[in-house]
Amino acid sequence: MEIDLLHEPVAMVVEDHEALRGALCDWLGKSFRRCRVCEAGSVEDALKIVAEENVDIMLMDVKLPGMSGIEGVRAIHDRAPHVSVVIVSNFDDATHRAAAKEAGACAFVAKRTIHRELPQIMKELLVHAVFSKNPGLSAWVDG
Repeated sequence: MEIDLLHEPVAMVVEDHEALRGALCDWLGKSFRRCRVCEAGSVEDALKIVAEENVDIMLMDVKLPGMSGIEGVRAIHDRAPHVSVVIVSNFDDATHRAAAKEAGACAFVAKRTIHRELPQIMKELLVHAVFSKNPGLSAWVDG
């Protein structure tokens, strides 16, 4: 299997603050060059993109216009259960963390610690996405 033939993972940033959304998209694109990045300013816009794109990982804010990020996790999983949703929020408390976990988020990252926590989480989720999108890769790696 040629590395260039891999089906590359797709990550989406769902954030209503345009500057932060742009910064996260830029960081993802530069840090994980083999990952395609898309963006949305609301859960409703994200759902439209998920209907047309094979999104693997979603970074989602909690406080969004329209549907909240917690409601968004449920809505995304109803339509695309394979998507790994990471909540990225300023609301770093037990209530929001518990709500995110109960909704099905795979991780919760406080925006103040994003630079420390998100890189490792993304690496793990991207490895999982690559193997999920390329089932023959396990046999190739195993020998």
